Formats: sequence, C-alpha cells, structure tokens
Amino acid sequence: MNKTTVLFIVGALHRAGAERFAYEIDLALNKNKFKISILCLQNKNHISAKWDSRYYEDKHEALGTNVIYIDEFLENNKTSLLERIFHKLTKKKFKKVIKDKYKKTLYSYLDKFDVIHWMGEYTFIHQVTTEIKKKSLIHSMCAKFQDPTLYDNYDFDYPYEFLSGFYNEEVAFEYSEFKSIKHNYFPLTLKIDKNKNTWKYPYGEIKKIGIFTRLDKNKPLDPFFYAFQLLLDINPNTELHIFGNGNPKEEGMLDYLDRLGISEKVFFRGHQEDISKIAINERLNLSWFQGYNNRTPAGFAGFDICLTGTPLICWDFFSAPTNPFNFIYPHFKNLNQFVDFTSQVLNNKDKAEELSNMQFKDVLSNRDIDRFISDLENLYLQLSQRE
Repeated sequence: MNKTTVLFIVGALHRAGAERFAYEIDLALNKNKFKISILCLQNKNHISAKWDSRYYEDKHEALGTNVIYIDEFLENNKTSLLERIFHKLTKKKFKKVIKDKYKKTLYSYLDKFDVIHWMGEYTFIHQVTTEIKKKSLIHSMCAKFQDPTLYDNYDFDYPYEFLSGFYNEEVAFEYSEFKSIKHNYFPLTLKIDKNKNTWKYPYGEIKKIGIFTRLDKNKPLDPFFYAFQLLLDINPNTELHIFGNGNPKEEGMLDYLDRLGISEKVFFRGHQEDISKIAINERLNLSWFQGYNNRTPAGFAGFDICLTGTPLICWDFFSAPTNPFNFIYPHFKNLNQFVDFTSQVLNNKDKAEELSNMQFKDVLSNRDIDRFISDLENLYLQLSQRE
C-alpha cells in the first residue's frame, strides 16, 4: 500500500510549543499509512542565542523522519561590491532589484508531497503556488492577544484550510479578516504515560507559585506581576518562580518588577529539562498559566503541570471571555478575584487537593493524543485526494 507523504514545516526544532506539537503528532501517526518528512525554516548552521541544541531533531529522526533545512532553497541575495559601488556613484537613482528569497526548487520540492502541514501560521510561505495551497494545512499556534498582526500577510480572499484548538466563537474572532476559510478543530494533545497524581500539598511556611513559559514579548506576564504584588499584601511569605528560556532584562520584565517593588520575591530560574520533575521537587503550591476564554491552559506546559497534580490557575487572555466560569481550570479577568482564589488554594489543603485531582483526571481523559490522531489522519487523506 502506498503511504501518504506528509511534510511538516517548522520554524525551528527547539523546545517550543509548535515544535512540541509536531513531535507529538509524528509520534502518534500510523507509520504504516503515513510517511513524514520535516522542512525546518532555520539554516542548518544557525546558532540560537536562547537554545543550545535542536532538541527535537534527534527525536524525529529516531522515528524514521527525514529532516532537512531551508539552506538549499535560499537564493543568494547578497549585494555584490560592484552593485554597491554603482548605487553609490549614481546616488541611488536606480532602484535595487527585489530578488526572490527562495529558489524555484523549493516549490518543486513542496509539490512532491501529498500534504503540507505548516506548524504555525507564521511558517506559511505566501509565494507558494495555488496547487501547493490546495494541499496545505495551516496550524494556528498563536492567538491575536499575542500578536494582532498574525495574518496581515495573508490573502483574505483565499479559502485556506486551517487547523487549531479554537472553538466556534473563538474561530470567528481569530479569523475575522478572512472572507471564507475552512477550519478544523484539533486540541492540544500529547502522549500520556502517567496514571498517578504525585503532587502533595506543601506545608512549608514559604508558599511557592510557579510559572512555566518562554520569556518572550508574545507571552505577556504583566497581569501575573500585578496580581503577585496584590497577593503579597495578604500572603507576604509567597515567592514567584518563573521557569523558562529567555532573558528577563532584555524582555523588559525586570523593569516591571522594579516599578512594582517586588523584585526580591520573584526568581527567574531559566530553562528546565523536565518541568514535571521541577514542579514536584520544588514543592510548588500551585502554578499560574495563560488561559483562553475560560477553557484550558493555553499550552503544553499547562497540561504537563496538571499531569503532576500541581494545581493550576489561569489568567484569561481572551479579550472578552464568552464561556462560563470553568471550575476545573479556573480563569480570571479580574485581578482581585484572581488573587483571592490563589490565596484560597495556597492556604486551604482541601481546596488545593480538589483542584489538583480534577485537573489531573481531566487531562488523562481528554488530552491523550491516541484518542484524536485518527481525526487528523482522515484530514490528511482528504487533503491528499483534493483535486
């Protein structure tokens, strides 16, 4: 039987959300039916300032997945010395020729695959042909609260095929500029190999809150900083520990803390290889996380934390939440309510354990990728047969 060939296009292969999603899918797909390849949009020799390795490269290759890099498809658009001299002598009277970024061989390469799965709306190459667009599945990995200009380069008249974890009312908001698209729902899911809640309520005098996120302007932390200042008024023995890659000074976060006068209580702990072990070993009382429209934590790290049993509370980044209050994953849009609920979980063992158990059981029941992967496989088959 001929296998359906699928190309994943990823921005990078570091430990980030879109890259994690690509790996979870590669791990779960039926390899008797699908052959996966990966095109990484980074140069092969690119050295990241934030990451010391391409974490998922070896993991994909161990699954039999071929990984290539964009280098061989890039045009050499460096301006020659003669061109620079010419433009200087003519005082730039002649416009520079705008050269294509990609060689035509890129489009020939893409055309060889039955399906192209773009891992992140920001990875989509807008110069591709209509034939390539027809077999493209664009996975939205960000949301407008992170970047309102996400889709500015798209053709709003073209009926793209999108995939995301957005529900109906959120789809209307996220893709409001488009005249006609097809949207497919697929939740954040992962391979689950745990069946026991290992978190224990910490009785120590110091209460510890953890945040697990990459330090980046597109992952705002300011509501948590404001909330933490208020929380210290009623729970002065509380610490905020932020785990994740990035430079807090370069991202302006230290300025926030200094203006709020809470620098001594906030600790940036850097990248962690295993956040599940950190959550347990650090004896965290709870975790704060980004949420979206009173639903679930908006990222894999949130589900990883819930699988440890560590209670999780969300700040809602949807502009005007429409869903009712979520008792399993409490979301808040009001600082005082967020702080009050946090204080209750910090100081009430029964409330903390109830929240812990509800979240652990919900992830076990509803986030196992083996329950959903057939939906994506069927979608791949439909795209591969499209005329």
